Order: sequence, then C-alpha cells, then structure tokens
Amino acid sequence: MTTAAAESGTTAAILDWLATQPSGSTTEEIAQLAHQLAQLADPTVGPAQHHRCIELFYGRSLRIASDFKPRLIEAGLPLDRTAYDSAKRLCESLNTIAKGFLRVTQDAREGAIRPQRRQVETLAARGLRMLSEALEIAALSGSFDTSGLWPNAMALFEASGQESAPSDAEAGESAQFAFKRLATFGCLQLERLSQNEIAWVGDYLNRIASLLQVGTQAPSSADSPCYWLTANTDAPPQSLMRAQPAPGAPATYLSTAALAKRVGEHLGRLEAGQQPFELNLPKVAIGVQPMALLQRLRFEWAIPAKREQPRRKARYPVQACTGIPAIWKVLRGDADIQAQEWEVVNESPGGFSILHVAGIADNLSAGMAVALRTQEDVAWTICVVRWIRSEIPSQVELGLQVVSTGATPVMVGFRGSRERPNKMVPALVLPALPALRHHPAVLAPTGTYTSRRFALVSDLDRVYVAQGRLLSLDMQTANVELFQFEIDPYPI
Repeated sequence: MTTAAAESGTTAAILDWLATQPSGSTTEEIAQLAHQLAQLADPTVGPAQHHRCIELFYGRSLRIASDFKPRLIEAGLPLDRTAYDSAKRLCESLNTIAKGFLRVTQDAREGAIRPQRRQVETLAARGLRMLSEALEIAALSGSFDTSGLWPNAMALFEASGQESAPSDAEAGESAQFAFKRLATFGCLQLERLSQNEIAWVGDYLNRIASLLQVGTQAPSSADSPCYWLTANTDAPPQSLMRAQPAPGAPATYLSTAALAKRVGEHLGRLEAGQQPFELNLPKVAIGVQPMALLQRLRFEWAIPAKREQPRRKARYPVQACTGIPAIWKVLRGDADIQAQEWEVVNESPGGFSILHVAGIADNLSAGMAVALRTQEDVAWTICVVRWIRSEIPSQVELGLQVVSTGATPVMVGFRGSRERPNKMVPALVLPALPALRHHPAVLAPTGTYTSRRFALVSDLDRVYVAQGRLLSLDMQTANVELFQFEIDPYPI
C-alpha cells in the first residue's frame, strides 16, 4: 500500500466521523473521540492530513468538553465509575490533541505544510486551550493526575515564542494569553474549590488572566508572590515560598501580584455596593459567593500558601457525618442518620486527612461541614473540608480543618424585610476556644448571614430563645459560613 493510499484509508474514516452530527450520549462521544485519535497516530498519516484532522478534532472536542462539564457538576463528587472513566479519557484525549498541535508547529517550521500568517501562534494557542480544558475537567472530577500536561504546555509556549506579539484585538486568542490562563489556573489549589467555584473561576480568568506576568528572571524580593515552571518537570506551577527550582534548571517565573491587585479592586467595588454584573464578573452560580471567593483568590495570589503545621501519618478508623443538616440531626439523637466509616490517614494539630472506607459517600464538596468521632461515647469534632480529591472511582479523600470540639444544634434566623422575611435554619453553635476564637460561633449554611442581629432557638433540654449579635464573619465557603457572636443583652 502506498503512503497516499494509507493516508486516504486512515484519514477517510476519521474525517467521516468528524463530519457526523454529535450523538446524544456524551459518554459515547468521548469514547469515539479517543478511538479516532488513536487512528490518527498511524505513522503513515502525512503532515497535511494530520493538520486537517487536528484542527477538526479541536472544534469537536471543545463542544464535547462544553457539554460534559455541566454534567460533572450535576453529578457531584465522588464520581461513579462511568463518569470517572469518561472524565479521565477526555483529559487524555485533550492532551493528545495538544501534542498533535505541537507536532503541527514543528511541521510548519520545517515547511512540511503550507505556511500561513501567524500559523505557529494560532496552533500553539489552540494546543494550550486544549490543556486548559483538560485541567478544568480534571479539577471538576476531583482527580489531579494530569501527566504530561505541563511539559506539553511549556513546549507549546516556547514554540510560539519566535512569532511577534499579537495586537490588542488578537490578545484574547493568542498563545501568550492561552498560556497565562492555563498557568494562572495551575497556580490555584483547585482541590480547595467546589465544582461550581472552579467553573466560576475558569470564567473569571477569561477576564483577568492577561495580568499574569511571565518572565525568565526570579523576582528580586523573596516575599514577592511568584510561581515557577520548568520544561523538564511534570508538575504544576510551584510557589517560590514553598520550593525553589533545581540549580541550573531554566525556569519560567509567574508573578501573580497584578492579579491580586485587580481582584482587590473588584472586592472594593463590591463592598461599595456595586453588583457583580456591573463589574463584568461571571454569572453567579449556586453555592458561589463572589466576595468570599474573590477574597480567597486575592489571598492565594498575594500570599501563596505554605505549610505551617507538620503532618503525622496515622491509620485509625473514625465515624464521619457530612453536611450541616445531617450533623444537626445526629447531635439531636436522630436514629435515622447513620454515620459513615472513614479512616484517618494523617493528622496535624489543626486537622486531618481522611479516606472513605464504607457506606455511601456522595454530594461531597470543598467547604462543607464534617463531624468526626472515634467512638460513640466521644464528642464529635466539627471540621470544614479544606480540599477534596478522588483519584479512584467512588473513593474520596478529604482534607479537614478543625473548627470545634463539640457543638450544639440550634435554629437561627437573621432579620429580613417585611417583603422578604428570613427563615429559621438549622445551625451549630460552637464553643469559644482560646486557640481559635474568643467568642462562641455559629456554623450555618452559606447565605444565612444577612444582618448584624439574629434570633437563636435551642430546644434540646428546654426551650431557649435569645437574640445574638454578630461580631465577625470568620469563614465563608461555598457551603458554610462561620461567625462569632455574643448574646445581645439589649434585644430589640
């Protein structure tokens, strides 16, 4: 068989599939995408045919990813086997398409395909877009195994470097912008965000990622918020405050100072009363608190986190109860709520890492409340999920931050207007702890806090009604908010 015949036979079937309408099943589409990409790996496929197919795969995969991401959010974590396998396969396919674009950039430089104006720039930008989609889907699935992603990103970025900088009109589609968006996403600890928050941040980066400063020189100040990447390391951007690149290894440095400044400007305008749509911020999704999320982004880009407390390996079983509604019922002695079996795998003075062992674990999310105890006669330890990972289907690991030992189930309700009165909602009163806070606190679902004063009702032993006065809002995540309070001696 001649090479021309091989090209015709191999690529004809691929092009036929690419010309068909998408099927109604995203799972089937992802499987077919992987299959057709495997066919394109035939070494007899020529440069021109390979280029044509890769460009068509780009459009098809963007549509698949756009359809698949909302389904991942709807499914919640951890994913079942089918959804997990589809997410992993799609990430691998997107990475393969990115490598395909890298190959085409080499073909373009060598003259194997017909040269066009700004061709390498466009090819690199599209390859980097594929890697951004892969990173976002991996984060939404709770899996952060993105092998090969960062070396491919560096190779594509370097391949585009010889072309002139794009005009302002082209900046949104340039390789430089695509790399900055991907790198800025990688600078975040995505496992600490809920799925809806990840989607919101992805949209937000489309507006501000160009502010990331990329260079080859380390900052002069050791305290400067900066990350680094190297071409020979398959790892996301590392904070200079946590680690240094290997001596002699050329590194690309990423300064997030301008990003933190812009986020601070958005926060200031929101605090002044402007609405998110007035600032061209992304549409608010369920569970996303723009101000609280922006505060976390500003902190992470201004002061990259570094480990402050040592972790100690451990292996012992615990009972866990997830979510404020379930914890509230357990603390009231509701026999219908069954605690799940988990295992502590490491611990520190401020928290735990626990692995799911038995029972049903679903609808888990970063920022939700979790109660732990080692045995039935021990008080529940109240925690908040700092991060969530799911590297194996139907298995999940949670990183927990301790916020209290013991809690009291109550009902709380903040003041509302006559037109929109607020409802009483289940919440937990946490005792004052000298190491954490000087006053008692309330742990409630996000969105509960609306004003300075609220009503508090407890009916465990006897009915107790009081008016509380909020002192400080100490934590606000996609799922919970924690605020210190005092009983108001002069209720209104």
